[in-house]
Amino acid sequence: MKIWTKIEWAIIVAATVLLLLLLILFAFSHPHSDDFSYNSFLAQKGYWGASQFVYQYSGGRFFSSILIFFSPLVKGNIAGYQCLTAAYFLVFVLSLFFFVQLLLRQYVPFKSLIFLYSFLLLSIGSFLPNLHEFAYWLCAEATYLSAATLWLWAIVMHVKLANQPNGKKSWLWLLLSLNTFALVGCSEVGMMLNFVPLTIHFLYRRQFGMLKNKGFWLSTIAFLAIVVIVSLSGGNHNRYQQSPFSGSMVLAVSGGTYAAVFCLSKWAIIFMPLVCFYILFFGHRLQNWSAKTSQLHFFTAKKVLISSLVFFWICQIAVVYVSGSTPEMRFENVLFIFLLLAFLFAAQLMMQEQSEFFEMLKGSLHRGFKTLSFIYLVCIFLVIPNNAVHALWDVVSGNAAQYNKDHQKRYSYIHQQKADLIVVPAISVHPQLLYYQTLSCSPIPEHQDVVRIAFAEYFGKKWIYEYPCNSESNNYSIKELLKQKREQFFSKESK
Repeated sequence: MKIWTKIEWAIIVAATVLLLLLLILFAFSHPHSDDFSYNSFLAQKGYWGASQFVYQYSGGRFFSSILIFFSPLVKGNIAGYQCLTAAYFLVFVLSLFFFVQLLLRQYVPFKSLIFLYSFLLLSIGSFLPNLHEFAYWLCAEATYLSAATLWLWAIVMHVKLANQPNGKKSWLWLLLSLNTFALVGCSEVGMMLNFVPLTIHFLYRRQFGMLKNKGFWLSTIAFLAIVVIVSLSGGNHNRYQQSPFSGSMVLAVSGGTYAAVFCLSKWAIIFMPLVCFYILFFGHRLQNWSAKTSQLHFFTAKKVLISSLVFFWICQIAVVYVSGSTPEMRFENVLFIFLLLAFLFAAQLMMQEQSEFFEMLKGSLHRGFKTLSFIYLVCIFLVIPNNAVHALWDVVSGNAAQYNKDHQKRYSYIHQQKADLIVVPAISVHPQLLYYQTLSCSPIPEHQDVVRIAFAEYFGKKWIYEYPCNSESNNYSIKELLKQKREQFFSKESK
């Protein structure tokens, strides 16, 4: 008997290759941007002093600050930085596996869970809007990747505790409280996302008349208390006051609506083939699970889909209201994971509600639909720019290795110079998943921001700037290389 079909093997192998490519890139990554600012805080104020400074003047993200302050940069260890960022990423990858395994292991065989996990890993790893800032930048990792990781665990623990009639697993309540403490302390998006499993837990207990449980209410009160502590931090107050456009509800609604529609218009092209593939290759294996879920009156495909979209829209509005600008892509990364899982869950419920139609797919048309779905998915990977293609190109082309080499030369050159003003050449290559401009093009100190001043302080200099100024954007395309080759081999002048 076959363990997996050919198409399932293809998904598993592709996910494995993608994971290996992404891990290889960590060996070529380098710190940038706020990495040096936080390192400067830590070097000047010590661990507790730096933590208090960030909370009072920068933001209320106390747990992400803890994760950032583990950075080996304080000792000048670039290799340690690469290992730490890779470790945080692996924790997310493993958490995604345990998320699937702990929730679904009693409903489907382990081999089916491996296939589902590979599918999710391939989908998330390939189509995250900004994987660079999600994985290869420590500050964004601690703030957003850690939030996504802790949110997955929050769902698992809330579901496990909701299924306990008396809720007497005190150790699990304790873990949930600690997880909530860390999740809220990671970022604002983590704070908002925690309302999702908490609301599901509440609705479940209300339906079965189990709202008198003390553990549930104590954990809820603790969550709300932490939200207040973080929201009222001096750092959040400063950021709110410094933004000239924050606090405008008109701007928040219009800007949040624009950001939500803009993201959904792009992601819909991605979600459609992923959902179709899931339905045809995996959804039927969770018949028992979806049948049990459908007994909960608040779980229907329509309700899940609409509530998820409304929540996504509210998150956008909240960010615009506080910051005065549309959310950055590293914020959208976490919401991308949330929406993908919500869409797949809605698709599973739809299969249960429209069982007659999906039973028809098991007939003579089923095999053809599965093949077309796989071809459609492959075409999406080939047509839409995605992280899998970028990772493969960055490794195979040697761009990642050259990027690392340029940085090593830059560090060596800076250390050799005794002057306080250092002029360094720009990085020659821009790997899509690694490159991020860190230096100012201006030799005037007043024209440099705190981040670039911190970069100079890290090397013991007054200021460092690039020359010539690097104006090339981070987005490069393989098409440009193909055009060059086309001109080289097929143009009339070359013949």
